[in-house]
Amino acid sequence: MSERQATVDMKERHPDDEVNLSVETLFDVLESSHRRFVLSYLSESLPPVKIDDLAEYIAAAEEGTADTDLSSEMTDEIEILLYHVHLPKLEDVGLVSYDSSAGIVEPGDAIGGAQGYLELAEL
Repeated sequence: MSERQATVDMKERHPDDEVNLSVETLFDVLESSHRRFVLSYLSESLPPVKIDDLAEYIAAAEEGTADTDLSSEMTDEIEILLYHVHLPKLEDVGLVSYDSSAGIVEPGDAIGGAQGYLELAEL
């Protein structure tokens, strides 16, 4: 296995094992500003995080405004995208763990490996 490749087998992983993601996987995940905001918010907050709070954070960051000035349509649209697109993709690679029925999200086992790339993406 090369330095740039790694396998993430979610069923075989022990919670204390370090998870390595390929550079290609990280770039694919970090391509979306919504997913970058999710990872940034999780690194700054105490888990678990409510998905509706996360949607408000993303909407405020995108609009450059306080979360009190946001329309419910905007936050609802982002929340739908989180549930159906972004959180499943982040969970598939181990960056987050989320419970859609409880509406909460937590950092996944692989989030530490993404921090350096996230910092570069935010420049």
